[in-house]
Amino acid sequence: MHATAWYREFAPCEALRPHVRTLFTFGPGREVTSLRHRLQREFGFSDLTACSPQFADGQASMLFELGRTCTLDGHWQSEVSACGGTVTGPKTAVGRIAAGDLPQMLGILFRPSASAASLLGVPLRALTDRTIGIDEAWGREGNGLATELADLDDAGRIDRIEALLVNRLATRRARTSTVNVEGLAAWVLQQRGRPAVEAMARAGGVSRQHLTREFHDRLGITPKTYCRLARFQSGLAYAGCRHVDWAQAAAEMGYADQSHMIAEFRQFGGLTPHELASQDWFHPFIARAMDGR
Repeated sequence: MHATAWYREFAPCEALRPHVRTLFTFGPGREVTSLRHRLQREFGFSDLTACSPQFADGQASMLFELGRTCTLDGHWQSEVSACGGTVTGPKTAVGRIAAGDLPQMLGILFRPSASAASLLGVPLRALTDRTIGIDEAWGREGNGLATELADLDDAGRIDRIEALLVNRLATRRARTSTVNVEGLAAWVLQQRGRPAVEAMARAGGVSRQHLTREFHDRLGITPKTYCRLARFQSGLAYAGCRHVDWAQAAAEMGYADQSHMIAEFRQFGGLTPHELASQDWFHPFIARAMDGR
């Protein structure tokens, strides 16, 4: 395969690991320029139509577009005016569905964390299903940051954004809580979305109402929605499987029936289960789901 674009994930530095799931890059070039950050995953594209829709998720992210764009036919072109940074909150519905041109980018995927609001510059409850500019989130610190990053290589970009995030951790205090939302969120992912909200509340030692308030403040979504998203993301492991007994799969994932499963897949992924299984897609959530399966 002759790849014209590469997606790569890198492990964050030790100070950021409790708060950042991964840093990722998308751009031209086969060589990995970052030797200081462990490469977690890479995927080469010869055809951007392999990119899946923008799935809904329960996590916040930050994205910097770096002034170049890869067209659907595999050509890179400069667009200096396209430099910019954005902060996106958790999404409860699918985003872009059709394949299209993609910008060269640096991204950060955050974990559920008490420090997320400090790192993002905005409370997550104010970011649900929203995207704002980095200058709106970070003020003067975000002005011109995307252009600065565009002038560096991938290693320099990762070093620069990590330094900024580590500084924000050191200078901004996270709101304390009596509920271990991070631990509960990790448990839900491990259980593939199966825990009921009542069970989560019991595990957290609080009422269902209190748990819902804490999840909304910390993650930007309710615990029920987080469980639904976790269950959907576990089902992404069926991508490209071709032959699946969907009645059995729906039962294994905890859906009431196939119709329930199809409705959830359409809301969160823009695809039916059959469409997911009948094509070879690429998405970080798909790769993660396959790793887990």
